[in-house]
Amino acid sequence: MILDRRRRPRGVRRPAAYLVGFMSAENEPAELEVFIEGFQRAIDEEILAIQDDLARRGIGQPVAASGGHEVDTDSTGFMYDWTLPPGRYVIRVDDAVRVACQGGEGLGFVIRWDPATRVLRVSVSDWFGRLAGPAELTFDPTWLLAALDGRLAAIEAGPASYHTETAMRLFGARFPETGTREVADSHHDGLNGCQVRALGRILGSRTQLVWGPPGTGKTLLLGHAVGALAEEGGRVLVLATTNVAVDEAARRVVGQMGREAVSEGRIVRVGAAYSPSGDADLSIEAVVQRREGRDPGRLTRLLDELESELGIGRARAAAGALQQRYGVVLARARAAASPGTLTRVGHLTSELQRAGARVLARADVVLTTFARLTLRDDLWGLRFQSIFVDEASTAPLPYLFAGACLATDRAIAVGDFQQLPSVVMSSGTEAARWLSRDIFRQSGSIDPDAGRPLPDPRDDLCAMLTEQYRMAPQIRALVSDLFYGGRLTDAPSVADRPIVTPPLVLVDTEALRPVVERAEGSRANAAHVEVLIQLIELLGRLGVSDVGVVTPYRLQARRIFQQVRSRLGRSAPAGLEVATIHRFQGREKAAVILDTVDAPPGGSWFLNERRNPDFPRLLNVAMSRSRQSLIVVGTSEGLGKTLPPDALLVRTLEVIRERGTVIDGTHVARDGFGLLDA
Repeated sequence: MILDRRRRPRGVRRPAAYLVGFMSAENEPAELEVFIEGFQRAIDEEILAIQDDLARRGIGQPVAASGGHEVDTDSTGFMYDWTLPPGRYVIRVDDAVRVACQGGEGLGFVIRWDPATRVLRVSVSDWFGRLAGPAELTFDPTWLLAALDGRLAAIEAGPASYHTETAMRLFGARFPETGTREVADSHHDGLNGCQVRALGRILGSRTQLVWGPPGTGKTLLLGHAVGALAEEGGRVLVLATTNVAVDEAARRVVGQMGREAVSEGRIVRVGAAYSPSGDADLSIEAVVQRREGRDPGRLTRLLDELESELGIGRARAAAGALQQRYGVVLARARAAASPGTLTRVGHLTSELQRAGARVLARADVVLTTFARLTLRDDLWGLRFQSIFVDEASTAPLPYLFAGACLATDRAIAVGDFQQLPSVVMSSGTEAARWLSRDIFRQSGSIDPDAGRPLPDPRDDLCAMLTEQYRMAPQIRALVSDLFYGGRLTDAPSVADRPIVTPPLVLVDTEALRPVVERAEGSRANAAHVEVLIQLIELLGRLGVSDVGVVTPYRLQARRIFQQVRSRLGRSAPAGLEVATIHRFQGREKAAVILDTVDAPPGGSWFLNERRNPDFPRLLNVAMSRSRQSLIVVGTSEGLGKTLPPDALLVRTLEVIRERGTVIDGTHVARDGFGLLDA
């Protein structure tokens, strides 16, 4: 269903005319409308695509689940298990879900789904009681897009309440006002030369992009920059698409500003309590708890009075944090159904919200995801001097534009446009223009149509980090030549690492004559699974415990995982992870095995950049995750038949064959120990 635009008047829709170059200040209202209406058309297309996908997955309509009960967890969030009725569901980890049960209503995300038992585990922000009972589960993430649409409408309706100039500069519609500034010694300790230069440009500019290829220390630089700006008295908002990215940014900021800044509430990570990788000490709840512990106020008094009134023992109350205590009081009050008690609980809820708002208003640095920024009124109402966006290539432009409108002075985007873009379901033209495009291209730093696929090294708007700390030199050379114009160099520490396994390995499965199975809209290759099991076992015996297996296809990833669990069990490397390439963005492993899966006679459209424009970035992600060994499993001759002669993957295999070690797939177990001698 197309979103209803009747909530604000509109004239005739403009044609999809797009911005080119810088525009004059006199035309700002029309320019702003071009951006926002373009974003909204893209959102409409994406909502339709998501709804179609949910219907195909069997979760297009609300699902009546039973047996809801709380699952004990060490985190400060809440988790519940429900059992779904019989049906054909395709449910994925991190799927958004609305929960409506007898304990209340709330938003959550899927943590685990077991198709065999039909048990679904959901992480939620609200406590529904120990026994939540039956629930109606709605798997529809379009509420996030609807909320974003509403924020964009507010910006267009009242631009004076926002800082649209900041967004317009970032998006290439105003001169970006770049410069450089000398960096104090206290702010660049531990940074290399290119990081220090990039930091000087961040501090001296109102708009700056930082291009950071894999392992070049993007988030380390972000931590130093945020710390420097906070020390100068400027409030900073740090945004990213995923919780993992926000948590890593928070860790770097804390490393620069110190734990004292945490205890004082100067650094707040909104959503930390519900992220598995988050630092709970940075959460709003933890800051409120510390302040109430030092100087108890009305919030503590209301909570104590309600616990006494509801018969909640002091020992139990003292054992819980404020948020848990509030959850218990809320559930007990709902069960008691006393109007007076419920009224006082309402006062408690309001006081808790006010305490959280005070925490946010006093913080020097606030870190959160785009989704939470869009959904929370307390966040949206704040204004900052600077906004930092981490993993900027994955940030959809409408979210980034909206966030930049909250910054009075500076917008900084840090990322790598050669890695994965944002995930977009729609194939529509508006979604392609406004959702699939990244800020590096939008700003004009990259213009493929003008023969400039990489930023010019002299571009004042885009600083590049060139010294990498992750990949072995041979892997770095391969990745740098293919994706970064040969600009990457190695930090001295990289060359000093001991060599355990060869850095570049091709396991050629041609002699196995592998057959590709197509099912569930995906692909699998049984012969490759067998080879992978042998490789995983071999790496474990060589002492390589930190192993990643990546594959383009979800079905193949599942088959590999099942075989590892059933055949290797506890003998598998302790740090083994198996996943699709998309899920390995931002990760790294000592050894990475890339399974290409495809083999003749079927076509390899997914591995063909002519048919799948995202494949170069997928291949880059897969290969650049490795620190010491990259192992590619594939039929080198077969892929040469199913792909164009000049295909990127064909050229990659040729380079590995020339520079690395080649193992016959039929003799992995027998010849694999040659890895020690290579």
